[in-house]
Amino acid sequence: MKIHSKENLYGEYTVPSDKSITSRAIMLGGIAKGKTYVIDPLMCEDVLTMISCVKKLGAKVKLKGRILEIKSAKKLKSGLKFDCGNSGTTLRFLCGVASGGNISAILTGDKALQKRQMRELQEPLQKMGATVSLQRGGVPPIYVHGATLRPIDYPLHTASSQIKSSILLCALVSGVRATIKEEIATRNHMENLMKYMGADIEKDETTGTITLEKSEIKARKIFVCGDFSVAMNFVALGLLCGKTVCKNVCVNPTRTQVLEILKRMGAKFEIKNRKILCGEPVADIVAYKSKLTATHVTGDEVFKINDELPILSVLMGVAEGESIISDLGLQYKDLDRRDVIMNMINSLGGNCRKFDGGIVIKGVERYEGGNLQSFGDSRVAMSAAIALSSSVNGGETDDDACVNSDFPGFYESLRKNSFVRISACPPNDDSNKMHAFILDKLKVKNFTFSYLNVDGGIKKSLAEAKDFDGFTVHAPYNTEMFKRITKLDKRAKNVKSVNTVKLMEGFSTEGDGVIYALKNKGIDIAGAKVLVLGCGRVAKNVIFSLLEERALVTVYNRTPKTVNELKKKYSQISIKNEFNDDSSFDIVINATPQGGGYLAGALPIGEDVITSSLLIVDMVIRPKYTQLIKKAIAYGTDVIFGEEVAFFVNYLSDCVLVESEPSVEQAISFYRDYLVGERND
Repeated sequence: MKIHSKENLYGEYTVPSDKSITSRAIMLGGIAKGKTYVIDPLMCEDVLTMISCVKKLGAKVKLKGRILEIKSAKKLKSGLKFDCGNSGTTLRFLCGVASGGNISAILTGDKALQKRQMRELQEPLQKMGATVSLQRGGVPPIYVHGATLRPIDYPLHTASSQIKSSILLCALVSGVRATIKEEIATRNHMENLMKYMGADIEKDETTGTITLEKSEIKARKIFVCGDFSVAMNFVALGLLCGKTVCKNVCVNPTRTQVLEILKRMGAKFEIKNRKILCGEPVADIVAYKSKLTATHVTGDEVFKINDELPILSVLMGVAEGESIISDLGLQYKDLDRRDVIMNMINSLGGNCRKFDGGIVIKGVERYEGGNLQSFGDSRVAMSAAIALSSSVNGGETDDDACVNSDFPGFYESLRKNSFVRISACPPNDDSNKMHAFILDKLKVKNFTFSYLNVDGGIKKSLAEAKDFDGFTVHAPYNTEMFKRITKLDKRAKNVKSVNTVKLMEGFSTEGDGVIYALKNKGIDIAGAKVLVLGCGRVAKNVIFSLLEERALVTVYNRTPKTVNELKKKYSQISIKNEFNDDSSFDIVINATPQGGGYLAGALPIGEDVITSSLLIVDMVIRPKYTQLIKKAIAYGTDVIFGEEVAFFVNYLSDCVLVESEPSVEQAISFYRDYLVGERND
């Protein structure tokens, strides 16, 4: 997969549903009394494996849109062989259910799963009275023979939520009491869901003891929140490239240790809109570009951030100083994680070396990019893609399909609705904020807006921009872009200017942006006397749109020759060479740079015209209070600021980019909501 470099990015993501919660909801739905509805499940390979096995147990499972309907088995089927694929979660959960359900089963999986140690799963289930037989070396296939079980009081020395869940499932199905004392707290999604579904289960936080009394669970609607581990990839993208927002993410404290590590590295992020959803804490995570410093991750922390290790390593690779990850553990599934992470960092142009107890990552200023090998690990593949997005040159990842086990739509989310601005300088934060707000209101779930510098020339920028879903063009490149785009809409062709491109078709939204701003004021444009200052590119856009609205347009320009040429094209306009006492207008629109930038102190017209006009519109965005706006306010004349016009211009551009039909009513509604948000901020 080709990954392009992104700078000054704003991204907003609805991350996929949590795989851990989805898997547990399906397994519990298969044994709960009644019909369970799992809403927004993650339909990845591991979950499909879980569904297949639950159905084989005797449950009925149907997918209807974004809802899984699960009717539990009246009686668990015995004597069957279950293929758990590459899902260790499915194998461990099934082992607990089969042991507690007093049935026999053979549990196996693919070659990789058949290499994974299961002795720690075997011990507690056999202590409860089941027979759990492993192959030589303690690996699958597993032969399970359930029995009438006895209660268990078990010290869990291994930090494994899946073994804990297997014991709890075994006790729940067999109807016995289970007490588990965790030495190290692990994910508690199973306990949360069991309690939500009616189980008598509690945890003593002081001792770390979980107690499940004899219980029966009842089917419920289970809404699955966003996956924290996947969200961390997009959080990292924000920390590296600009700003990202991940919505409705699980922020269960047993999952978020990596945030504590990032805090001490200097990462800037916020947790907003907290709530509880089906027993799970949920929130939005907002990340901002940050200057990171090195840190030491200890062995006590490593197991808590197992899924986040690859993306944390990517961030360490650009942190100032040397970061250390201790007690990394040589094996993750059938991989040496030290080699996998070291290969990823060094292939990017970073600096990573391993030692017997872990790895050392020396930060570089920025990754160069390159071609990366994922070793079939979905977390590594996603982390590599984020790193390449932040690199100088971008690059490619080798195995797109491996992400399907965790997030089938990852690359689509990373690239779909991926827009870029072509400009000589980074866009200001207000522009980012406007585009993000508008796209969110247009119900675009995943999008990015990033920045493409024109250092290499407009031709090179255009070639790079073709790989995005669309782009906007900032001054002074609108006319040059017009010359390079062969397919143009009517307005862009007429004014010979392009500020938005979708599917290599050029559009110009600046003129209609002014019209929308005027209509927001409730002005009847038809028949209104409008003075346009200037006859350059921006002025031509404004004039074209005003004439379409049947306004009476007068144009003033300091160079008479230029305005006379414009008259040849737009015969309906009047020309003003000087201002007399009779120079009164309903609306004056400044479409020149006077009042902004190097002309910040200049007034484009005399004060007598300002006082005799009803409304002054200044297209200049910075400064907000131009000399023209200041004078108009002082004389009590109504005004429209440049940033208000910019909002409507951006709205129309965004409608083009996401192929949404624009409307004045919708645009005005969005703008009013935007102003409310600005006041609240």
